[in-house]
Amino acid sequence: MLVARAPLRISIAGGGTDLPFYSSKFGGDLVSAAIDKYNYIILEEREFYNETFIRYMQNEVVKDIKDIKHTRVKAALEYNKLNEPIEITSLADVPSGTGLGSSSTYLVALLKAIHTYKGEDVSKKEVAEEAAHIEMGILKEPIGKHDQYMASFGGIRRLKIDKNGSVNVSVANISQSVLYDLSYNMLMFNTGVKRDAINIISEQKINAESEEAKMELMHIIKDIGKKIICALEEGDLTTFGKCLNDHWNAKKKFSNNMSSTIIDRYYNIGIENGALGGKIVGAGGGGFLLFYCEDKKRVLKEAMINAGLKELLFNFDFDGVKIVYDGR
Repeated sequence: MLVARAPLRISIAGGGTDLPFYSSKFGGDLVSAAIDKYNYIILEEREFYNETFIRYMQNEVVKDIKDIKHTRVKAALEYNKLNEPIEITSLADVPSGTGLGSSSTYLVALLKAIHTYKGEDVSKKEVAEEAAHIEMGILKEPIGKHDQYMASFGGIRRLKIDKNGSVNVSVANISQSVLYDLSYNMLMFNTGVKRDAINIISEQKINAESEEAKMELMHIIKDIGKKIICALEEGDLTTFGKCLNDHWNAKKKFSNNMSSTIIDRYYNIGIENGALGGKIVGAGGGGFLLFYCEDKKRVLKEAMINAGLKELLFNFDFDGVKIVYDGR
């Protein structure tokens, strides 16, 4: 039995600039952090069976992988020509549809498990690129390479996407003391609103391609992202918090589905109770609200809990995708 895990991520700044409609023309630039909440894949050989077992929110038993309904599992097994009796079970620390990149994280963990099962040593970049190829090239999903790379590499990273689609991954140059303060002062709350990232991203693409003003907003979002990485590397977390607020206000102008009356209400409660800034994590529309708060964390927590939100406690993950158990 093999157990692979990959971390979920919180997008900090520049989200959306990795999408091909933008990055292919202007290049993308993002800042993101992997967290210690994971998707797990358990892969076992079933030598006395003739079927493949897939266990997630549903159970599938098939004699041939072409009959698998789970699109990512089917594509990953077909791409790697793995059509033999195995069982694949998935577990997750956080529900899907909450803006933490769970779909790509699932695939990255699955690919790591598949390659390890086959005795193949693959790099983090190779896993990330393979996951991106499956999602963008085979499944034709209108996404970028942000989630696959963060799930694979972990850490707090700056991702620069060239116009040709290649990704340069660098470690954010953040001191240990700043890293501690950042972890301590960032709080995340589940709005309870689930959303469909694919639909939201598709609308963003249509908006940007049809309206020049929306493309200008993408330039602004990327520029704010650069200010955020500079603030982090200079240890200026007050500016970091304020830039998060600027980033969120710019993102909201991009799409009507980015926020909603209820999300705006929750966000305003956060700002009124001590947060310097914040944002919806991921494509928008729901999921988790991230805040940066230096002085009134207890007040902020109580206000959000009283509003009906649940806090997600987290630390950063610096391992990325890995095999956590190999019992073969």
